[in-house]
Amino acid sequence: MYSAFYKELKPKKAPKKQTIQFKLPLPIHHGEFLLKTQKDFELPPSILEEHERGDIKPSFIQVRENLFTGPKRRFPRQEAATCQCERPPKGQLGCGDDCLNRMLFYECDTMACACGDQCSNRRFQKKAYIEELETFQTAHRGWGLRTLVNIKRGELITEYCGEVISTDMCNQRMQTIYKNKKNFYFLEYAHGQVIDAGMKGSVARFINHSCDPNCHIEKWAFKHQLFVGVFASRDITAGEELFYDYNFATFGEGQDQACYCGSQKCRGTIGKKPPQKQG
Repeated sequence: MYSAFYKELKPKKAPKKQTIQFKLPLPIHHGEFLLKTQKDFELPPSILEEHERGDIKPSFIQVRENLFTGPKRRFPRQEAATCQCERPPKGQLGCGDDCLNRMLFYECDTMACACGDQCSNRRFQKKAYIEELETFQTAHRGWGLRTLVNIKRGELITEYCGEVISTDMCNQRMQTIYKNKKNFYFLEYAHGQVIDAGMKGSVARFINHSCDPNCHIEKWAFKHQLFVGVFASRDITAGEELFYDYNFATFGEGQDQACYCGSQKCRGTIGKKPPQKQG
């Protein structure tokens, strides 16, 4: 179509010149040699020495309950699910030391306990653990665990959690992923099963051995569940390191390791107690 107005075509813009980015030449002499030489990665000597001394805190995934790698084992439910305790006055707690379930290391069921919400025998169910715990570097025992608050005798401190594996898998891990490891975190869970807290576990994995410990291990049940708890064997003051005797709780028949607990009752090695002399 035609128009009475004069139209002037705009001239086409010239293409922009591509700018060439400035590039440095490859390094010469020793620099070129380093670029062309393949070498496996190595940690700096300072970090490697710290790792060998145990100064670097081991990495792990913290969990608050056990993780079952295979089928979860169901334990037979005990008959003593209903205790004979009477409901205490308002404001007080029931199911104390004289509770039948407590004496059998069995936690009460809220649906069957007469004390109801005043029952004090449900610590594992409520995860009523002491939170004021701190990991720290010890002088001769690697990493340890201490309390920041006072703990009364018989009090539940924490639960020993990790991966629940079979003894066969435990032996397999000892020959593979833990082959060159110096520290192990195995604890017997039930017949044919072991808790491995090496890669996934609770802070209880940092509790060291002592021949004169201030803690001990107890196994409690509730319905079809089993709990492994760390309890105070005596009154523990804030700032004290926590210990239990590995003799009664560790898994395996390996060689005894030197003990550095420093107590007057030290046996010299972390292993089974020697038989007592008669007469």
